[in-house]
Amino acid sequence: HAPTRPPPLTPSGVTSTMPLATAVLSTFGSPAAVRPAPRVRASRGLHCNRASSGLARTTARMCIHLSSARTPKAVTQRASFPRATAGSHPTAAVTAGSHWFTAASSALSSQPVRGGAVAAGEGLAAADEVPDDTKAKSVAATYDDANVVNKAGDGPVDFESIRKYTVATFAQVLVMTWLTLALDRAFIGSKVPLVYQKTIVGVWFLFNALRSRVFSPLEAKRPKMADEANAIVERKRPSWMPPPLAFPIIWSTIALLRAASAVLIFTTAGTLNSPALLALIVHLAVGDTWNFINNVEKRLGTAVLGVGAVTLSVYNVVFQFYRVLPTAGFLIAPSAVWISVAAFLVYSIWKINPGADGELELLLPRQ
Repeated sequence: HAPTRPPPLTPSGVTSTMPLATAVLSTFGSPAAVRPAPRVRASRGLHCNRASSGLARTTARMCIHLSSARTPKAVTQRASFPRATAGSHPTAAVTAGSHWFTAASSALSSQPVRGGAVAAGEGLAAADEVPDDTKAKSVAATYDDANVVNKAGDGPVDFESIRKYTVATFAQVLVMTWLTLALDRAFIGSKVPLVYQKTIVGVWFLFNALRSRVFSPLEAKRPKMADEANAIVERKRPSWMPPPLAFPIIWSTIALLRAASAVLIFTTAGTLNSPALLALIVHLAVGDTWNFINNVEKRLGTAVLGVGAVTLSVYNVVFQFYRVLPTAGFLIAPSAVWISVAAFLVYSIWKINPGADGELELLLPRQ
């Protein structure tokens, strides 16, 4: 007698599987020709059973394609789908694949997928007819499409850059503070008249107001008027922005006000070892770090955060100066007013300069 063949499995919602079983047997051979392989766990929690049949291999590849192309959560949730086991009927692998494909298709059709997850599923029908090297290139292209937003600056947070900004700022503050205190020690016990001491202090802080970036480990250069034409092409500017010629005039005036107010603080406190002057040094160092972010790295989003730090530091300077001598506080207050205007300008430039994908650059630096 011929061996009795187990009855075919009947998926829910299907009245009969005899035509399907007949087609499978005629295509892939007898039950002995189908040897289920060990269970393969795809990424993101998908489970696939790889059998030697062509349809089961296609189902397994579908799992890997969809899971590597950022499949939605509805697809990646773990579920108990029928799987072919050793000694089961050949249609068990077909039934398991049909159940998985039905759930995955319904999830993909009901949710928008960023990138190429749907495209990966659409190309699986002819997977067996495409050479393996072509399939690998297709998967790589699908992965690139799915991660195109990363190329636009939506990658992981660049903690290395954040560390670099922080270390550079503190290093500059330490160097400038050490030199200022060294100058203060030189004045103690010296016979240099006070008028000359005030002149030296004024020159020292005027130099810092104009060239403090020489103490920064970063390339904290400021934009030049000759480069302004190219800068306008790279970044759109708001209509209310002052003309380029106004910037060097304004900054030169602010530098003179910083130096004069620092001399008043030195005269009133009788020393350079003053919290008010330390606040001014911190403000200058933060401003130089912002110049590196905005003018060298050209990170619009991070520049918005940076100019916020610059604004807070200059208001602290005004507060500290006013506590020592109100006149010094009023004298340096225009610096806070101008930097407030500059901060709004930086914010406006960021808002009107989205990326190629129409999205604004993120505030934290990205890799």
